[in-house]
Amino acid sequence: MLIRFAVSNFLSFDGKQELSLEAGRARRNSNRIYTNRRLRLVKGEALFGANGSGKSNLVKAMRFVQAVVRSGFPRGFSNSYYRIKDENRVVPTEFEVEILCEDKRLCYGFSTVLYTGSIETEWLYEFTPSGLKKYIFSRDVEKETFEVGEFFKGKDAIAKVKNYGEDSANDHENLFLTIINRSKGKMYSEFPELKILQSVFEWFVSKLTISFPEDILKGYPYFRDSNLQEIADILNALGTGIKNLRIVEIPQEIVKNKIPEELYNDIIVDLEKTNAQMKKEGKEATPSIMARAIKEFYTFEIDENDRVSVKTIEFEHEAPNVYFNLNEESDGTARLLDLIEILFKVSNDSIYVIDEIDRCLHPAMTTKIIKLFLQMAESRNTQLIITTHESRLLKDEILRNDEISFMLKSLSGSTIIKSLDTYQLRSDKKVYEALFDGTLDALPKFDNEKLQGIIDCNLNGN
Repeated sequence: MLIRFAVSNFLSFDGKQELSLEAGRARRNSNRIYTNRRLRLVKGEALFGANGSGKSNLVKAMRFVQAVVRSGFPRGFSNSYYRIKDENRVVPTEFEVEILCEDKRLCYGFSTVLYTGSIETEWLYEFTPSGLKKYIFSRDVEKETFEVGEFFKGKDAIAKVKNYGEDSANDHENLFLTIINRSKGKMYSEFPELKILQSVFEWFVSKLTISFPEDILKGYPYFRDSNLQEIADILNALGTGIKNLRIVEIPQEIVKNKIPEELYNDIIVDLEKTNAQMKKEGKEATPSIMARAIKEFYTFEIDENDRVSVKTIEFEHEAPNVYFNLNEESDGTARLLDLIEILFKVSNDSIYVIDEIDRCLHPAMTTKIIKLFLQMAESRNTQLIITTHESRLLKDEILRNDEISFMLKSLSGSTIIKSLDTYQLRSDKKVYEALFDGTLDALPKFDNEKLQGIIDCNLNGN
């Protein structure tokens, strides 16, 4: 689970800003708070703010960290520092992510000069029950030093980590967390104590799912033939008019023209690797991967004869046996497919980050989806972080105060993250009222005099 995400000198973030998912003191809806002996976390967090306040930039920061951990710097990163200050070009950009992993409170972070694409420092440590930092490793690329902390006890395990660490001490392009997880399965079998490094890596790669409205997505394990009727029932209950779904096979050439070639090839490679692994383990299940473009939905399958097929989903409405493909459905229905995966997939310890969750959805649909997620969060340790403009979430008092944060702009133009808990509203003050009476200072700031001047000029024909 995610505890805290911190970022500085990235896009609209200048100084260090933090998003915390630690629960406050509120007692309302406490049944959906994750609690262990020393930690209380919210499972939902809604980020509000005016257009241009930096909501999407926070999501981009999370995706950037995920990309660098997974495979290195993504394209177009060199100008992603806070460019309002020219001197920030040479100032390190820093990310720090605090997570709950293997029942341990861990903190992973790194700093990099984006303009030159140079990693400078990297660290991973555990917060002990007493609050002390127990380092797992730390790396200073500028000084070409790598140190193993007190976390590991076995001498051979320590020597193994130190050996890989010292080899990467002057590697400015790759994170040590990435390097230590490249084809190291045998190492983790020989030294089980080191698996914490694998678990942290997998947290970023597999547990964290980040979605922008325009994304082409892979995954969708919930959308199996056996679940079709349940999915249809969900869509019908949400008022879409859909009654049934069916799966039909389509030619691969059609799919190749619909999605990027690189993505298509990646899916086929992943499918073949999964199939080979399952055969090696003696499993008979047919592996499949699902992918969706904006208005397309595909299931890639490989059978026992290694034949790859592609299927899609079609929708039946009021008229029996008349089916429509996803491209003929509304944008809102297509959006719901993403959200159904998050709501109903049986998962634990997953973190979903969705930018503009209300895109293409009726306000009542957005609030219903959030209510359903929070209801199901009572029995699952799954977290949902969203950006939204949907103020009805505040008006209907669906969220706890510690499940609400605002993205604000400073006078210099940088983004500030401010939890609603920090405003210390009076107990009788409604959040929705506070938003619109100026107490929260989170609405767009209009220059009404300038706008009126523009209107007057147009009306006068100037």
